[in-house]
This record gives sequence, structure tokens and C-alpha cells, in this order.
Amino acid sequence: MKILDVGCGNAKTAHAIGIDSNPTTQADVIHDLNSYPWPLESNSFDLIIGSHIIEHVTDMVKFLEEIHRLGKPGAKVKFVTPHFSSRFSFTDPTHLRHLGIRSFDYFVARRQIRHTFITRVFETQYAVPDFYVQPLFKITYAHMRLARPFRLTGIQWLANRFPDFYELYLTFILPARDLYVDLEVIK
Repeated sequence: MKILDVGCGNAKTAHAIGIDSNPTTQADVIHDLNSYPWPLESNSFDLIIGSHIIEHVTDMVKFLEEIHRLGKPGAKVKFVTPHFSSRFSFTDPTHLRHLGIRSFDYFVARRQIRHTFITRVFETQYAVPDFYVQPLFKITYAHMRLARPFRLTGIQWLANRFPDFYELYLTFILPARDLYVDLEVIK
């Protein structure tokens, strides 16, 4: 299995090829991640990992198009980023965007977007415009991780069961810490 760790820093995934812009890291490839294309072959990775990097890039659309280019058909992509309600999302001045559970809906086929009963009752439905990009991925996992007290009391389960309701009404009262999103490359 060929693995790419994007923005690996000094915590590169074992047996992965690391790419980072900082020359003092464990990266195998030093390259500005905001400069496309990256010096890597298309369709060459089975797994692409991006831990706390997507919030730093200047153009999320181009970044995800590059991830798509590098992944083999069916490749797995795993992202973790601070949730928009996390104080860590706003504390770091290098964070250029703040993401929620629906942020990746713009990169999947419209039919895959989930709507829950509680969403239909309390919120206006939204339609993801299909003029940004062609569907690049399939979402296989999307999960918000909350702080320990909220995990132990079941609030995290409720937030993930009803993510639209949680993000609209509860997120700044009971904030999430991180957002975990797994994608599958569609080619």
C-alpha cells in the first residue's frame, strides 16, 4: 500500500511518503502545498492522510482536486481538522478556514448528501450547487469529536446522530474539538 502524508510535519505516518513545505520536518518531499501540481505522480497513492493541514491551505478546491489527482481510483483519504466551534480553530492565526461536517458535501455527488428527520423539521433544506467541481469523492465517514465530558454523557453521540441540528443550535454551547472525514476517490 502506497501512503501519502500531506503536511506531515514531524509526525509522519509510518511507511508513508511525507510532503510538507517546511524543510525542518520529516517530509520526504519539500514543496509549497499551495503551488500546484505537486511533484508527485498522478494515480499513485492508495491512502492519503491530511492531519491538521486542510485549514492551512489557501484554496480548498484546488487542494482537494490535487488530492484527487494523486489518489488511485478507490483510494482512501483521511482528514482531521479542528471543528469550526473549537477554540483551536480560531486560536491559530495560520488557519485560513473553519470547517463543519457539511464542508465536504461540495465535493461529492449530490445524492450522497445526508438529511435527517430533525433537519427537515427545524432547518431549511439547502442544495449543494454542482457548479464548483465535479464529484471527486464519496464520503465514507464523517464524525465530530467533542471533549471528554461530552463524550461520556452521550452528547457526542447526539451531535453525530443529528449533525445539522447540533451545528445550528448547540455547537457554541457544547463545542466540538475535531472533525474526522474519510473519503474515497471517485474516478
